[in-house]
Amino acid sequence: MTRQDRAITIVELMTQAMAAIDGGERAEQLVCTTLAKAGNAETAVLIGLDVGRRLHVHAGFPDQRRAGVLAEAAAHGGRHSEGNVHLAQHPVLGEIVTIGPDLEQHQVHDLGRVLALSRRGGFSPEAHALFAESATALTLLMPHVAESCRREQRARSAADAAAALNLTAREVEVLQLLSEGLLARTIAARLGLSPRTVHKHLSNVYSKLGVHDRLVAVSIARAQGLIAA
Repeated sequence: MTRQDRAITIVELMTQAMAAIDGGERAEQLVCTTLAKAGNAETAVLIGLDVGRRLHVHAGFPDQRRAGVLAEAAAHGGRHSEGNVHLAQHPVLGEIVTIGPDLEQHQVHDLGRVLALSRRGGFSPEAHALFAESATALTLLMPHVAESCRREQRARSAADAAAALNLTAREVEVLQLLSEGLLARTIAARLGLSPRTVHKHLSNVYSKLGVHDRLVAVSIARAQGLIAA
């Protein structure tokens, strides 16, 4: 792989990841798989730290079981660092290359991600060059990828909660605007509905939530993940 080939790979990765983000798709697996294949890695994993600073696997290649083993090794194995690229050796996985902040020093913030790749027998010089040259791009890209996946997860959780309570999409939309302090007539204007229709939606919401007060309804909706806090 020439320097030009590596540059093309990185640009294509950035372009595809941003397109996935714009399309509301999960880009974490795309990033993990693309660089794994380009560098001829046998295993790759995209990892981060959750709110409790515990290790969390966000994407894996070629499967979650092997990715989980690599995640633990990448987080705790001895290494030497070259900027944002960390190198280590594992008795089973072989050479491990980790791209991103140092997990051992807990330098990864909540939207940060670290990509770890392994290959028995070690990576080629061309692969090492690819990983080093992609480090800056990944540092810039990962927070956007992580936030996109977080939004998708919140939307999926909200949809599941709405379905469990038998709330329609319109009723959730009205509830969201209600939580922002808008009055029925303002909600009606915002959604292009009549105030009477908005009051009907609110009546349905109160009934389904088993409440009679807008503040209680909003509190329950936030607790259930139906609307943004």
